[in-house]
Amino acid sequence: MVDLLRYVSPHRWRRAIASHVEGLRRNRGDDELDRQFAALGPVRFAPGEQTVIADGMWCNPNHFLRLRLFLEAIAEQGGYRLLGLLRSRTNRRERRALERIGFSEFVFIDEDEFRTEHFLDAADELLRGVRSHTDLLALDLPEGIPAYTYYDTVLKLARHPQPALDRPLWRVALAEVLRNAAIYRRELDTRRVAHVALSHPWKSEWADLVWLALARGVPAYHLTGFTDGLRIRRFRTPADYRNPVEHLPYAAYRQLAPKVQAHLARFGHAALAARASGGSTDINTRHAYRPDARVAERKAARLAISGQTERPVVVVFGHVWYDFPHTFAMSHFTDFLDWTKLTLEAIKGLDDAIWVLKPHPTEEWYGGFALADIARDLPPHVRLLPLGGDTVTALTAADAAVTVHGTIGFEAAAAGIPVLLADRSYYSGWDIGPVAASRDDYVRLLGEAHRLPRPDRAMRDRAAACFALALAAPPAEAGALALECDSGGSNLYRHVAEQILDSERLLAERRRIERFLAQQDVDSFATFHLLDLARHAVAQMDSEAA
Repeated sequence: MVDLLRYVSPHRWRRAIASHVEGLRRNRGDDELDRQFAALGPVRFAPGEQTVIADGMWCNPNHFLRLRLFLEAIAEQGGYRLLGLLRSRTNRRERRALERIGFSEFVFIDEDEFRTEHFLDAADELLRGVRSHTDLLALDLPEGIPAYTYYDTVLKLARHPQPALDRPLWRVALAEVLRNAAIYRRELDTRRVAHVALSHPWKSEWADLVWLALARGVPAYHLTGFTDGLRIRRFRTPADYRNPVEHLPYAAYRQLAPKVQAHLARFGHAALAARASGGSTDINTRHAYRPDARVAERKAARLAISGQTERPVVVVFGHVWYDFPHTFAMSHFTDFLDWTKLTLEAIKGLDDAIWVLKPHPTEEWYGGFALADIARDLPPHVRLLPLGGDTVTALTAADAAVTVHGTIGFEAAAAGIPVLLADRSYYSGWDIGPVAASRDDYVRLLGEAHRLPRPDRAMRDRAAACFALALAAPPAEAGALALECDSGGSNLYRHVAEQILDSERLLAERRRIERFLAQQDVDSFATFHLLDLARHAVAQMDSEAA
């Protein structure tokens, strides 16, 4: 009877119909995009023996537009052959998009001579001594490929924060890592590869290539879109991969002229305020900031999220459970489930404060697991917030915030809220809050969280400047190409079609990419241009003052 009710559920049918309609819209949009790419013609390169490897393994119109712009920019450097990565010959639309850009050579990962089944025995041998999830993170993979990329790939595939060790997926995914490594080593060692340009850097089918390329001195570029702008992160060494932030090292920031630092801080504060307004197309921002549900007065906000106003309030901000927790080479915890369980265990005995657990804003959007699944039987001083709450309300109520590497680290510190950082993050080294040195140190710091001093003006400005360099949307004066969030579904095709029609804006963006690639001091496209704007603005103000 239960199965029958599920089958006739109106919600299920509405969702199925919506999914079908979305598929039809995507197909129509993809066909229209193909016509536009065909009209543009392929990117033209001079004859040459060097190869650029790029992927079409993510069927997203934003990706193909970004890839085309990148290739047009490097076409000025010399002649290249283009090698496209696809999963299968059946990926017709992805192949068509690459061919329109100019690709004629392809590697089909799932149909290569190196097959997954060829590496199952080797995977079994590597897994033979595994007794814990920590053991999985210590596996010795080919050429030092970080085992955390394999680990996080399984989490993503399983849509679970910590899949059981007896899941067959661990074995199959490891065999695929070994297969990927064999395929990519062959291509890297038999071709003169000059650049690798990919849509993702963390999942094994991409991560293995990035790592092996960097080990051979081949630069790799992560082409993505974030906070309404195109972003390019250039990796040149394996160390870059372990620290993939898009801002300057703090030491380099300190060497900037004080007026430039101040300009970046002002821009960062303004960008954070704009972010909190809820107007961005970025999926995380849309879900995190809810002006319609905001409580702006501190006492009312404390009462709303903690149920009281007397004791200090510490907000623990959750993460997306299986969305690549080791992006910044996290080392204290096996995953976010491990971090959450340790946090829950520690705070149950810390009743000097009210502890508020805030699920990640996109938890339901990603699906598969929820903070509510493990935050049960909580003592009175620990509260679980429902989904959909407003981040500004939580910060208004908070006396301290806790995160591993969430953007809330910037947001809290810039707002004057002490933030406890559990591991490596975007802002490591920027001194915006205490960073745990180990698991035990993290537990110790939790006991002190409600007594942490509030950030002073210098720390607040430092956090804002770091946010500006790392994640802020391009300022209007940058003249940057506006890109809607990659999660926009079929609506993206209309948006990309409009961008392609604006040939002057596309040319300007290509020129911006060329300028970025021509220099070697800054490895983030967005940061490079923001620094340029800040220096120009300061010079102009000085000129006007004189």
